Amino acid sequence: MKKIIALALSLMLLLGCVSAPAETAEEKDTITMLGAFSIKHNKLPEGYSMYVLRNDDMEYQATISSADPEKPTYMLTIAFNDEWEGIDTLAQATEADIAAVKDDFYKVLEMDEGEITFEEGQTGLGTPVLIAKGPNGSFGAVYTIHMSHEIEVDIYYTAEDKAVTDDNINTVLTFLADVEFTPVEIEKE
Repeated sequence: MKKIIALALSLMLLLGCVSAPAETAEEKDTITMLGAFSIKHNKLPEGYSMYVLRNDDMEYQATISSADPEKPTYMLTIAFNDEWEGIDTLAQATEADIAAVKDDFYKVLEMDEGEITFEEGQTGLGTPVLIAKGPNGSFGAVYTIHMSHEIEVDIYYTAEDKAVTDDNINTVLTFLADVEFTPVEIEKE
């Protein structure tokens, strides 16, 4: 009888150890881009909220911001680009493709002074990214591709005296490393 009780207690302890990580794992939020995929991501940092600006079958755009003006704002944009048709990751892009992306940063930002610096990097899970930084930390951005969609997270401060830092860039890399993309089933008529 003692062996049965000891075995039952051991089994309870083992099950308790196995279930503990599941209880402490962070719950994920889901973004669904209509007609493309859903994105599961960890909860936003404390004090941050996401506001959807656009969500259709071609583009998803949202701001991730805090009421605290001392904290940066993140602008998430996911857009289908037919020029990336059949390209699943930035690693599949040619040097000419990367040069065109860099040129687009200049066109969109209309930079009059200073150079944008670019670094090729990756998230903790190995997703290749292009990191753009404005002069004197005026802005930062992380750009990548997934399933023919451009994914860009722009970083900026509303407070004029604040500059985008490497920690802000790392926050985006951490966010992108943890994201799970799931294709959305499109109903056929």
